[in-house]
Amino acid sequence: MKKFLAGTTALVAAAVVAGQAQAADPIKLSLGGFAEAWVGYADQDEVGGDDFANVLVQQDTEVYFRGSTKLDNGLTIGVNIDMEADSNATTQDDVFVSVSSDALGTLKIGSTKGASYGLSHTAPDVGIGHNDGDVQNWIQDQSQTANNGGNNTNPGFDNDTLTSSADGQKVVYLTPNIAGFQAGASYGIIPESVSSTVNVGSTNTGSDIQYNVGVAYNGEFGGVSIGADVNYELIDNGGTNGTSVNNEALGRAGLSIGVAGFTIGGSWFAANNVGAVSSKDADGWDLGVSYETGPYGVSVSYMSLSQDDKTAGSTANVQEDEKDTWMVSGSYDLGAGVALKGSIFGADFDDASSTGTTANDNDGYGVVAGLAVSF
Repeated sequence: MKKFLAGTTALVAAAVVAGQAQAADPIKLSLGGFAEAWVGYADQDEVGGDDFANVLVQQDTEVYFRGSTKLDNGLTIGVNIDMEADSNATTQDDVFVSVSSDALGTLKIGSTKGASYGLSHTAPDVGIGHNDGDVQNWIQDQSQTANNGGNNTNPGFDNDTLTSSADGQKVVYLTPNIAGFQAGASYGIIPESVSSTVNVGSTNTGSDIQYNVGVAYNGEFGGVSIGADVNYELIDNGGTNGTSVNNEALGRAGLSIGVAGFTIGGSWFAANNVGAVSSKDADGWDLGVSYETGPYGVSVSYMSLSQDDKTAGSTANVQEDEKDTWMVSGSYDLGAGVALKGSIFGADFDDASSTGTTANDNDGYGVVAGLAVSF
């Protein structure tokens, strides 16, 4: 923590001095982003009396406005504005100002994700992927409180092995990359509606405080690339802790190894007091392998997640909600920032409860294809 405070203090002080230095050029924002459009078929159970469409169209679009300028004293000042651009988008994404240098590292101030998010390694996939929750766009997950057409009001849990994925007002510090090693730490406020690492509604009100630290390594030895990370997160619920409510803590680790076009990677996480509910635990892992040669890519991956189905103060026998998904994907790079992608996947969602009901269980499979455009 002392090193984190020293680093951020140095950057802030340098930024103040920078106000007296004349920049060579004022910041000019450049436009970038991506657009993905998918069409697919999904077959699944009829859950809770709901019959879901078999053929669906999905999209994911973001627009980036970014710019930077290097001051005469060597500091680089940057602006990052990422915006969701889908027709139903109602929120912005990362919006922050950064101060960086090769010697001091990078300081971000604004609405963004925690430090660990950019340091993490997960299972590779060349299609729709596991860690964005895209499988749930095609196969209904009734354990989620907010999903396309879902009518289940029970708290659900998220669809990834990542930490610090919730945007919120934060201060994030990343050290310089030294011999492949980079560390990061962040502090900030995250809205209560997304405060839990696994998106379970907690019992306290207001906003929570997120503390996040992590370290990652990325290097290459004799043609073999290695990436690894270890991260820890604490979410202070701001309330009185006890047998019903407590601060949430999460640890994760990831590993990726690449050689001769092959990449094998995976990650693991475990959380305690999920959603500030005492003794409510969650854990999960993913594992995958990909191969890329020229414009072609293929991958196979699997993810397994579980979480206690428990409310604050409950004394009932604790059951577990479980999610298992598998995926086989392929991609072809058409050039000019355009790629053709496809995935075949399956899912098994078990929505357990203390009463033993299985009304919200669902399983199914899907076949989707789409264009991914970056600009």
